[in-house]
Amino acid sequence: MQFTVLRSIVGACVSAIKTPRRRAGGAARRNREASMGLEPLEQRMALTVAAPSIRLAPASDTGIPRDRITSVVRPVFTGTAPARSSVVVYADGNKLGVATATAQGAWSLATPVAMTLTSGAHEITASAYSRARVWSTETKMSMTVDPAPTASLAYDSVNGIATLTFSEPVSGVKLSNLRLSGRSQSGYTITNVPITDSRARQFVGLITLSQSPDATTFTFQEQLTLAEPGRYTLSFVKTGVVDRAGNPLAAGVSTAPFPII
Repeated sequence: MQFTVLRSIVGACVSAIKTPRRRAGGAARRNREASMGLEPLEQRMALTVAAPSIRLAPASDTGIPRDRITSVVRPVFTGTAPARSSVVVYADGNKLGVATATAQGAWSLATPVAMTLTSGAHEITASAYSRARVWSTETKMSMTVDPAPTASLAYDSVNGIATLTFSEPVSGVKLSNLRLSGRSQSGYTITNVPITDSRARQFVGLITLSQSPDATTFTFQEQLTLAEPGRYTLSFVKTGVVDRAGNPLAAGVSTAPFPII
């Protein structure tokens, strides 16, 4: 009886010991997840990879800082991404290149010569992937390449109004940008003298400057009659005038002088 009891105990102990089952293989696991309506594990992992940030490098964001309006046609893009990941950058769907994030997660990519951006709006996108080719979601950024502005100058001699019109909003327009040249009836000659100069005021009197709300049109208005009749010309000097992207007036802009009689 004792032997039989001992054998039963041993048998029970042996039967209680189960051989561990091996985990299902990759294919079996994926099939099981699919039958449960789950995404494969690899896809779920991809969603955990941090998306990169993207911005224009300070030197590439000319004019107003961080407004993403620039005169640079081959800008440098920077941002952060998972450490040592690869960052793929596109402009309007065209691949600009691949940057590698540092151990601190910083990355930078310069637009190649062959991919120079044209004037106008652009959509820049960036995605990061790890060494295991696990991808992040996509980050988007809009930016604008702004060409240099143009200008035209018109003078209404009847009403004594000079109107300067720009192709886009600008800043930096001053009375001193307006210059007077010519010869008075008494024979006195002046050459390219700023309107703010006292030598000009004795011929054209006081001039005031007003600006349209959108900063595209500037009006110079005479407040007094010409002090000394003669034939004079009015011209505009573009020094210091820039648009939102920091562009000066386009080279070779013709702001032809108009006669003041």
